[in-house]
Amino acid sequence: CWAQIELCSAFLCGTVQCVRQASAAGRETQCCRAAERGREGEALVKVRMRTKTVSSTVLGSAGIRYFYSVCFVRLFGPTGLQDEGDQDGFPEIQASPPPSPFLSAILAAFQPVAYDDEEDAWRCHVNQMLSDTDGSSAVYTFHVFSRLFKSMQRKFGFITHSSVRFLGERLQRMGNQFLSSLEVMTSHSQCPTVLLDAETLVSCGLLETLKFSVLELQEHLDTYNGKREAAEEWLENCRKTFGDKDCNQGPNTQAQELELCRRLYKLHFQLLLLFQAYCKLISHVDTIKREAEVTNMSEELAILESCLKQAESGVDGQEDVGVSDASQTSTETAIQSLIETLRARDFSSALTQVKTFRSLWPNDIFGNESDNAVQTLLHIYFRHQTLGQTGCLAVVGPSRDLSQASGRLMELNLQIREALSQTQACQTTVVSTGL
Repeated sequence: CWAQIELCSAFLCGTVQCVRQASAAGRETQCCRAAERGREGEALVKVRMRTKTVSSTVLGSAGIRYFYSVCFVRLFGPTGLQDEGDQDGFPEIQASPPPSPFLSAILAAFQPVAYDDEEDAWRCHVNQMLSDTDGSSAVYTFHVFSRLFKSMQRKFGFITHSSVRFLGERLQRMGNQFLSSLEVMTSHSQCPTVLLDAETLVSCGLLETLKFSVLELQEHLDTYNGKREAAEEWLENCRKTFGDKDCNQGPNTQAQELELCRRLYKLHFQLLLLFQAYCKLISHVDTIKREAEVTNMSEELAILESCLKQAESGVDGQEDVGVSDASQTSTETAIQSLIETLRARDFSSALTQVKTFRSLWPNDIFGNESDNAVQTLLHIYFRHQTLGQTGCLAVVGPSRDLSQASGRLMELNLQIREALSQTQACQTTVVSTGL
């Protein structure tokens, strides 16, 4: 077995060199090599790879990684993974996955480095993006930002609720408007799942657009953090001066409450700008789904997501299903078990397995406890179905709802701004007249 692997490695090294030369010249190349000699005779393995007119810089580490996966699938893997005639709309996985070490390694290659703090992970990603030439870092952007945005939403909800509880009766109407804005931001503004490969990202001209978008998001994030600190500082000073409202330690002045509302409004508005910038980035990704050379798997993944979410809603009230010991021996057997479970449409069991595998291999290709199990399964399924292929893309999530949520947030922000202006005008009138 190891002798065959060494022979294939030599074959791959030579073939990659040929592809690089052909890619630089913008030609189509066919690479034929004798890949294996067994006792029963000689088998000729033909690997055909159509290359586009791209520079040798584009075919960097990511391109080589994908080319290796192509070769491994040609040498070892199955063909025809999907059943296009499936009546339920969810394509069935016909064959077993390729030899487990290869799928596990490729999945690991698409797993971002784990950080304790989501913002640290994002800043590290931004620094890597600036020097990215082959898309190998850019493919992580959507996953890393999605986790960051979820973390921001949790903190955003905490400071909004804390501030609204501190407001007096005169400003409770404005407080309710803040809560309405919070509800839209947390319940209807979820980042869609975006899955694609580095070569597709580069060949469709999305890399430079993505770099600019990342810098724009970072600028909005820095501004947001400054406004968040200002709001938190003012709320803390109000508590120290007047005491917590729930404790009734002292009267709150309307001027202090109004300033708290102003700072909270700026915070809400800045998070809206950040959200709109990400919506604009998603719209750029949506445009490449219509290109002829791109295989759009969005509908397929959306059906799987729907099945998994339906199963997830029923798992909470059921006892955990046991996971076989054989699937827990290594990450490779665990992945194969998940794929076979999805093939059998046992979605509840697949969700249970993910939780078990996370406890065995924390912060690995199965994610951690804070990650959504449905998203993890979508990721694994997509990489399995596209193993050895390029030009595949999936955007799973209600992109139309994003624009609707953005419009609703703009409407609420304008209402809060108008309420602030009216309240400030009334306060100015009271001060000037002494009434």
